[in-house]
Amino acid sequence: MADVENMQAISLFDGRPFFEIALVHGVKFAIIPRSKLEAIESEAPKGLVQIADAFGSKYLRPEIELARKRIVNLASLYLLETSKGDLDVAAKLIRDNTFLTLSRGGSTLLKALHALPEYPLLGKEQKSSVEEFLEIWSLKERHQDYRNLLTHRRQNALEIEAGFWFGQTMEITQTELQEEDVEAMAVVRTGMLKRFVEDADSPIENQVEFATILESLRKRLSSRQGSKAKQILLEQAISKIRLVGEEIPGKFHPLCEQVLDEMLKRDFILVADKKNSLDRLVFELKDRYFICSHELEDTSEYDALVSKAWAKITKGKTDIDSLLTLFLCIASDIPPKTSLSEKVAKNLVKRLRDNKGSFEIQKTIDWIKQNAPYEKQEGLLDDWSAFCADAQVYLLDDWDSDCVGALRYLRENCHIEKAGKK
Repeated sequence: MADVENMQAISLFDGRPFFEIALVHGVKFAIIPRSKLEAIESEAPKGLVQIADAFGSKYLRPEIELARKRIVNLASLYLLETSKGDLDVAAKLIRDNTFLTLSRGGSTLLKALHALPEYPLLGKEQKSSVEEFLEIWSLKERHQDYRNLLTHRRQNALEIEAGFWFGQTMEITQTELQEEDVEAMAVVRTGMLKRFVEDADSPIENQVEFATILESLRKRLSSRQGSKAKQILLEQAISKIRLVGEEIPGKFHPLCEQVLDEMLKRDFILVADKKNSLDRLVFELKDRYFICSHELEDTSEYDALVSKAWAKITKGKTDIDSLLTLFLCIASDIPPKTSLSEKVAKNLVKRLRDNKGSFEIQKTIDWIKQNAPYEKQEGLLDDWSAFCADAQVYLLDDWDSDCVGALRYLRENCHIEKAGKK
């Protein structure tokens, strides 16, 4: 065993290609006969021409030189992977196989590496051609580069397999996941979260359901304070996975425990922090999980759940006319409503012009930031800014003595009820 370790150390620190090291070793210890050396000398030119022709031109000297590096690197890769660095084993492989067979073995390994997923996404992957990949990687001399990429891509493949598996348990088809081009780990996290709240057989349909889950989780976490309590919570979560060990394939268990640990240290901490509003939590975390539909036809239910103050004052209204009316009331320091009668609207304009009140744009901005659902705030602030740009011109225009222009502007942009309408 010690001899093997020593030979592996030699292969790591010797700057020569592993094929050359193994060849010298084989000759030195009489593993490789003289006839084999002659065979390699005879095969090599043919292999060089084939490789040079595949990647460039067999007639140019620089291409032939690159081909020499490629064929040696490919043979070295195959020998290292097959022998695990054991020089005796590598020398016997040289003895028992043709030089071209060894180089093709390295090429086959690189093709298999190329076939592994480049990213852990569940969509149909678009990647460079295998020819381009071979052109680059056949010139790499550091074996560790190959091992690092192989480890990374195998992990991608495992995450993708786990993503499809968890999707299936939540009745999400592989086709649906591929169409969404979703991150595999988002589906795995979702599967873990659903198991943690003991509802593992269905997906998270929309943001309302996601917000409900987070709110329920927050209640569970609120009674647990300190690192010891959180560690207990993690152990309980992991135990859930172990209890259903027959359900979740064993090869996914380390990945599941890693995900749970990450969720506890990041996501659960955010959920437990009462400074984070529910709507901000949804905004911060929704991209880390798989939600079937981010779009809601009617956002009033979601608004009522994540921002109770907003829902109470808007009374479920989501159209921009009603919301601009509300914002106008706040800026004008009158009771906030989502609709105004023409009479109230006209009095509001006169009040602003008589300097008995003021049009405080910033007051509305502050109110939106404090009360509106987090993910709506940017759009609402843009709408309010656009409204104000013209509103001050029409509302504060003293030449419009009968408020005709001001009321016309308000009717076009706000919810103004006609006289006599209740």
